[in-house]
Amino acid sequence: MIDIKKIPKQYRPIPFWSWNEKLDIGETTEQVEIMEKAGIGGFFMHARGGLQTEYMSEEWFENMETAICKAEEYGMRPWAYDENGWPSGFGNGMVNGLGISHQQKFLRMESSPEHKEHQIGQSGEHYFYYEVNPYYVDTLDEKVVREFIDRIYTPYYERFGNRIEGFFTDEPQVSRDGIPWSFVMEEEYAKRYGEALIPHLEELFLPKGDYVTTRIRFWKMVTELFSESYFKQIYEWCQSRGLKLTGHLVGEGKLSSQITTNGACMSHYEYYHIPGMDWLGRNIRQELETYQVASVAEQLGKKEVLSETFAACGHNISMAELKGIYEWQMVRGINLLCPHLEGYSLRGLRKRDWPPAMYYQQPWWTEYDKWVDAMSRIGMILAEGDKRIDVLVIHPIVTAWALYDSVDVSAVDELDRTFMSLIGRLEQKHIGFHLGDEIIMERHAVAQGGKLLIGNQQYSYVIDTCCTYLLDSTKALLEEFQAQGGHLVSVDELEANYIVEDETITYTQRFFEGEKVHYFVNSSPDIKEVKIHVQGQKVDVYTGEKGNFSGTHRFEPWGSLIIVEDGTRNIDFQEKDITENYLDGIFVVDENTLNILTLDTCDYYFDGELQEKNGFILNVSERANRLERKVKLHMDFAFCAEAIPRELYLVTEVPEQFDIRVNGQEINKDVVGYFQDKSFKKIDISSYLEIGNNVISYDCDFVQSKTVYENIYKARRHESEKNKLAYDMEIEPIYLLGTFGVKTEGEWTKLDNDAVRYHGKFVLDKPVREINLSHIEKQGFPFFCGEMKVEGMVDVKGDNPVLVLDFAGINAIRIEMAGLSKTVLTDDRISLKSIPKGKHPIRLTLINNLRNLLGPHHLEKGESHFVTPGHFYKDFCIWRKVDTLEHWNDDYCFVKFGR
Repeated sequence: MIDIKKIPKQYRPIPFWSWNEKLDIGETTEQVEIMEKAGIGGFFMHARGGLQTEYMSEEWFENMETAICKAEEYGMRPWAYDENGWPSGFGNGMVNGLGISHQQKFLRMESSPEHKEHQIGQSGEHYFYYEVNPYYVDTLDEKVVREFIDRIYTPYYERFGNRIEGFFTDEPQVSRDGIPWSFVMEEEYAKRYGEALIPHLEELFLPKGDYVTTRIRFWKMVTELFSESYFKQIYEWCQSRGLKLTGHLVGEGKLSSQITTNGACMSHYEYYHIPGMDWLGRNIRQELETYQVASVAEQLGKKEVLSETFAACGHNISMAELKGIYEWQMVRGINLLCPHLEGYSLRGLRKRDWPPAMYYQQPWWTEYDKWVDAMSRIGMILAEGDKRIDVLVIHPIVTAWALYDSVDVSAVDELDRTFMSLIGRLEQKHIGFHLGDEIIMERHAVAQGGKLLIGNQQYSYVIDTCCTYLLDSTKALLEEFQAQGGHLVSVDELEANYIVEDETITYTQRFFEGEKVHYFVNSSPDIKEVKIHVQGQKVDVYTGEKGNFSGTHRFEPWGSLIIVEDGTRNIDFQEKDITENYLDGIFVVDENTLNILTLDTCDYYFDGELQEKNGFILNVSERANRLERKVKLHMDFAFCAEAIPRELYLVTEVPEQFDIRVNGQEINKDVVGYFQDKSFKKIDISSYLEIGNNVISYDCDFVQSKTVYENIYKARRHESEKNKLAYDMEIEPIYLLGTFGVKTEGEWTKLDNDAVRYHGKFVLDKPVREINLSHIEKQGFPFFCGEMKVEGMVDVKGDNPVLVLDFAGINAIRIEMAGLSKTVLTDDRISLKSIPKGKHPIRLTLINNLRNLLGPHHLEKGESHFVTPGHFYKDFCIWRKVDTLEHWNDDYCFVKFGR
C-alpha cells in the first residue's frame, strides 16, 4: 500500500493560471510562490481575455521562463496552454487567417441553388453548399492542424524543450452549428467506402434511401478524421519530443452535442497522455463525460484522468460544495484536478470570467492548502490502485449517428435518457462498469478465453441494450465473445453488490498488494446514515490518518468515506445520545474589522451630456464603446454617511487613468496597499468625508484603440474572438473600505438558495460591534469580504456534545475554545467531548468569499448556481444576449452570511 500521508506533486492540482493582464517578471515569480505554498502541483499558463502583453512575444516568453524556473525550483509541473483564449486550433488567428481552405465550414441544404459561390452539388431533390466561419479552423484537415502545430507548438518547444510538461488543448471542435464540411471529405469518403459522398448528402438530413448506412459512415469518417488530423497528429508530435498532451473536448455530456462537436468523444481520448473533461456549475447532474473519459483511460492504461472543474459555480461556493462536486467525479474515475480559474488579475472584465476565482484573491485562500491536501490524497489513491471491472456497456453513439438529422434531436435525446437510466441502474446496484466505444474496440478489442479484452481491461459481461445499430466490426466481435462463452446480458440479469445498503451511495474500489481500498460517495443532497459491509480502517482524507471503523457511517450531502481493508476488524463504537449544541446569543466583533461598501451605480455624462441618473456602472463603458470615438467622461458616485470612520479608503482600479475628487476636492492618489486583488488599490480618503451626502467624481478621456474596436466587432461573431478580447480602458465599480457599519433600513426579502434581496439605501454608519450569527449581512455587513473575528459564549451540554455549524456563505471557520483549536472547512459537526459541560468563551474567525462584494447582485432569480460573464451586465452587449435582459433587478441580492 502506498504511503497515504505523503502526496507527491504529481497528484496535486494543476490549475488554469489565467494570464489576463500585463505580465511582470516579479509578479509572475510571486504568484508561483503563492501556488506552491498552497500545495499546488503545477499550472497551465493560459492566455485569456484581458491579456495586455502580446501573445507569444519576447515578453510573453520571458515570463514563461520565469515561471518555469520557479516551478523547477519547487518540483512543480509547468504546462503550456496552446491557444490565446479558446477553442484551441486557430493559433490566435494565424491559422484561420490563411483563407477559406483553413477555415471552419458547415454543410447546408436548400431547395434551389441560391448559394452559388459555395455550391457543393445536388443530392436527391436538394442542393448543398458550405457556409464559412472565418474565425475558426477546419480541424478535419491534417494540413490545417499541421499549420497550428508549426505556429504554436514548435515555438514553445524551440524555446523550452522538455522543461515544460506538455500542452493543454482546449475544446477543439469540428462544428458548433450543425453538420461539418471540409474540402477533404469527398476524397476521404470515396477512399473509405468506395463510393461518392455527394449523391448521399440528402440522407444526412432526411430519412431517404439507405440513410442509416450513410449517416453511420459519414459520422464515423468525421470522428476518425478529427482523431487522426488533430489529436493523433498533436499527440505524436508531443510523444516524439518527450512532451505530454492533455485537455478536453466540448459538448461531452450528451449524445446530441458530442455528435456535431466531435463526431464522438471516446475515440479521441486515446491520443491524450492525460485525457480530460470539464465540469461547469454547481448543479451536480448525471451526464456522460466522466464515464466516457475514465473508461478509455482505464482501458488503455492512462494513469491520470483530468477534470477542469468549478467554472460557473460562482464566488459563493463553499469548500464542502467544491469537495462534493469533485468527489462526484472522482468516484466515477477522475483523479487529477484542474481548478478553474486562477486569475493573474481581477481587474476589469477579468473579475467576471466564469467565477469563482480559485486563487489568492479569495479570503479563504489561507486555508485552501488543507482542502488541496484532501482532494490530492483521494486522487493519489485512485490513480495508484488497480481497478478491476467485469462489465462492459457498449456506448450507443453509432445509434445516435443514425438518428441525427441536424434539425430534430428529440430521438437522440431520448436515447441519451435511456442510456443514462441504464448507467444509473448499474450505479444503484453498485456494479463497476466501463463504457465501450466501437472505434476504440475496432482498434484494441479482442475476444479471448470467454472474455472481451480492451487494452488492459477484460470483461465477462457485455450490455448492448441501448444499441439499435452496431458497426460490423462490433457485431463480429460480440459473436466471437458469445461463442467463447462470454455473456451478453441486460442490467436486470446482473446481481447487485450489497456492499452498502443505500442505492444513492456510489461505490468504487482499488486494489493494492495485500490491501483493498473502498471509496463511497453520497450522490445525493441528503444526509445518509448507512450500514457498510466492509471490515477495515477509516481514512481521514485531510491528514491521511487511519482510524477505527464501526461498520456504519453518517454521510453528509455529497459526502464521502474511504475504508482500507487491511485485515483490521471493525470496532462497534457507535456513539449514541448525541447532544447538539448551537452558536446562539450575542457575539462581539473585533474592533479592527474592516467593512466594505460596493458602489456600482453613478450619474454619468458623455461630453457634458447626462446619459443616465443612477445608471449601472457597466453600462458606462459598453455604451461609450459603441460610439467608437473619444468620449469626455464624467461620473458621480453618491453615498450618505452618518458617521466618520476612523479609517476610510477608496478602493479603485487604475486610479492613474482618472482625475478623482471627493466632494469637489482633488484627492491625493497615493496608493497605500491593495484589497484582495493587487489591482484593487487603496487610497486614503478619510479626510475628505462629510456627514450627510457625499460624491466621489471621476473624469477621464475614454477611448479604445482602433484595434480594440475591430476586436469588439469580431467578438460579437465568434467565441474564439470573444474569449481573447482585451480593452485599453474599462469602467468598473468602486468600493469604500474602512471601520464602519452599513445601515440598511430598507426592505429585505428572502429568496431561494440562501439568498436575500435588499431594496433601499446603503448608509455609512458607526462600526457594528455586536451581532448575532444569523444573517450577518443584514446587520451592517451586506458587502463584507474577508475574515471576521467574533467572540461569544457557548453552553456545552450533554455527555456526548457536538457543536453544530449550520452556516452559509462561510468557507472556513477557525475555532478557539477551552483548549480546542481547529480550522473547519467542510465539517458541520465538531465533537466537544473533551470540553467540560457548562459555559465557555469561544472565539471564531469567520472567513467568507468574494460573492457579496463582487456579485452578481442584480439577477431577478437571486443567487445563481451557474454564473456566467453575462450575469453581471444590464445592457445588451457581447457578454449578455438581448433575450436575457428581462432577468435583471436593480435591487441587490446577497447570499446569507452566517447561520
